Amino acid sequence: MRKKLSFALTLGILLGFSGLQQAHGAAVKTISFQAEGWADNWYSLYINGKKVGEDAVPITTVRSFNSTVIKFTASYPFTIGVLAKDYTENASGLEYIGQSNQQIGDGGFVLQIRDLSTMKIVASTNKGWKSLVINKAPTNPTCAKSSNPLIECKFSNTAIPNNWSASTYSDSKWIYATEFSQGAVGVKEGYFDIAWSDSAKLIWSSDLNLDNTILFRTTVKNAGQAASSISSETSSNLAVLSSDISATGALNKSATCDGLGSSPQISWSTPSQKVASYIVIMDTVPGPLRPGEVAGVDHASLVLYNIPGTVHNIPSQNSSVGTFGQSFKGKFGYEAPCSQGPGQKVYTVSVYALSVVLSLPQGSATSSAITEAIQGKVIASGKLSMTYARQ
Repeated sequence: MRKKLSFALTLGILLGFSGLQQAHGAAVKTISFQAEGWADNWYSLYINGKKVGEDAVPITTVRSFNSTVIKFTASYPFTIGVLAKDYTENASGLEYIGQSNQQIGDGGFVLQIRDLSTMKIVASTNKGWKSLVINKAPTNPTCAKSSNPLIECKFSNTAIPNNWSASTYSDSKWIYATEFSQGAVGVKEGYFDIAWSDSAKLIWSSDLNLDNTILFRTTVKNAGQAASSISSETSSNLAVLSSDISATGALNKSATCDGLGSSPQISWSTPSQKVASYIVIMDTVPGPLRPGEVAGVDHASLVLYNIPGTVHNIPSQNSSVGTFGQSFKGKFGYEAPCSQGPGQKVYTVSVYALSVVLSLPQGSATSSAITEAIQGKVIASGKLSMTYARQ
């Protein structure tokens, strides 16, 4: 009898709730979303006050840089909350304490959220997000090289507000986030594993170095407003990066004829469309002709084609990824830059994502022939320029 009564009561409640929904309009639609994020060094994600996931790599891990994908369900409108942290060894705000590279660290965070019912980006980090600094250290940056930083460095803490990530919380007293460039943040491992929308910006508080724990918030009102409030997603531009370039944009000596002549490491972001193959060309504007030389149409130090569409990294001294075309000297491999004349020379790495695999014979694969062959087949492209001056 008790079970039957319980069932009847439950059924009555459900029917009553259903009738209430119908009386007030259609039921709220629950949608699956995917959050794609990267942080220096760690973050956790909250939706409407509930934690739905966090960075998979602990913040205590050395060089804890990686991309993280978190899936969740919600209905419009919903509030996004993020707790982001830069790694510090202790209250001093420093890292690598006691080592030769003891220093103040820097942070950075980027996130985009995709509606899986449409695959459209409906939210992304930008200067419109609100931020609140929870931990700031050191507040006296001159202590950065102290032999006793835990004593000499000062810090400032703010309590995390109750229900800060809930939709009912008021962030009117928070300040707006600040956008930073890839170079300012110094993006590292994992960042280029995600095809970022143009609308997704790297953000932090106003101070990348001293602010170590930050809260972020924004609200996504509905799919239509979200889509119109951010710039449209595009995959026309690939972000190209190399670990063989210094902070000033100079090509490492090891990649030139003055060094080991090793081909540089090159990586790039991936577009949202399916890619059949990639092409990498490293070219330059040639210096003055030597006596007896004749100007050529090809000046490429590296021509690499039919790189598998699943690959987005070429290691230094590459010998196995992709098919080598001809360098400007006819070599099937890397021709290390060895420019003549004074002053800096500019070298440009171009990466092309193609909808096809080229059938071009290796013997005919010069940079100019490939550039002509890919017309109408390019899904996305990107460039990276670097300089080198011979001593």
